[in-house]
Amino acid sequence: MRLLLSAAVLAFTLVAAPLSSAFAADPMFPRGSAIGLVPPPGMVEGQAFAGFEDRAHSASLLIVDMPPDAYDQIDAGFTDAALAGKGITLDKREAFPLKNAKAVLFTGTQTAGPVSLRKWVLLVGTDQLTGLLTLQVPESEAAAYPDATVRAALATVAIRSVPDQVAALPFAATNLAGFRPVRTLAGTTLILTDGPKDVQEGVDQPLFVVTVGGGAPREDERRQFALRLLSSLPGVKDLKLERAEPQRISGQTGFEVMATGVDVKTGTPVKLVQWIRFGPSAYIRMVGVTRLDAFPDTYDRLRALRDGVEPR
Repeated sequence: MRLLLSAAVLAFTLVAAPLSSAFAADPMFPRGSAIGLVPPPGMVEGQAFAGFEDRAHSASLLIVDMPPDAYDQIDAGFTDAALAGKGITLDKREAFPLKNAKAVLFTGTQTAGPVSLRKWVLLVGTDQLTGLLTLQVPESEAAAYPDATVRAALATVAIRSVPDQVAALPFAATNLAGFRPVRTLAGTTLILTDGPKDVQEGVDQPLFVVTVGGGAPREDERRQFALRLLSSLPGVKDLKLERAEPQRISGQTGFEVMATGVDVKTGTPVKLVQWIRFGPSAYIRMVGVTRLDAFPDTYDRLRALRDGVEPR
C-alpha cells in the first residue's frame, strides 16, 4: 500500500519539465500506456514520460496505470493532510463522470520553489486497472489551460482493449498454452491466467507474468540478480528455494529459479518458477505461480508459455 500511495503522490507532485500540438478528435494513447484521451489543444505526446506535454507553456499531462486494487488505496490516501505534506493545497475533490469507469477529480495548487503550479488530478478505476492522470501548468501560463478545457479533455479518457494493450507491448506471446491475457502494466508487463476471474484474491487460478527490464547483469552476478528479483515478488511469503541455475532459454542465456511459498492473502501453499532471459542490454523476466498441488499439471504449460515469448 505504501508503494502505491508513494507512486500516486509522486504523480501528483511532479514538477513539470520545460514542456505543442493539433487537437485530435479521437483518443490518443501514449507509448506503453493502456490509458488515452483527447489531449487539450497545444499538447503533443511526451518524449520522456507516458503522457502529453506543451513546451511552449511548460505544461504536462502525466498518465500512470496501476493494478485495479490500487484505486481505493489511493483514494483514501489523498487526504488534505497527506497532500499538504507535499506542498499541495487541495481546492476541491469531486466525483467525475466517465463512461464505464468510476473517477474522482482533485484540483489544487502546489508551490515548488519560486514556481506556483495549477493541478488537476483524475483518479480512474475500472475492473482492468487504476489510472492516475495529472495535468499541471504554471500559474503564470494558466490562461492557456482554463478549467473547462482541462475538464473537457479529461472527460475523453479511454481504456485500450486488452488485445490492443498486448499488441503494444515490446514482446509477443506466441503460444498461450491455454492461458489468456488479463491486462498489461506500464507498457512493459503482461499478466495472463487460466480461468474466468480477471482479479483474484488468491491463487485459485494459475498466473503467468512477463515483463521487460533494462540492463543486463554480468555472468557472475546473474544468480544474485535472479534471487533478488524473486524475493521482491508481491503476494508471496515464506519462500523456500528449490533450485537456482543457469539455463538456455530459446537459444539465449538465461536463469531458472524454482521455489515454494505461501500466498499472503489466503495462506495457500504455492509453487513458483521464474525464468530470466538475458539480452545485451535488457532482459525478459517470466514468472509462473500456481497452487502447490496444481504445479505438476501446469508446469509443461508454463514452459510452453516461456518458450513462446519473443521480442518484437
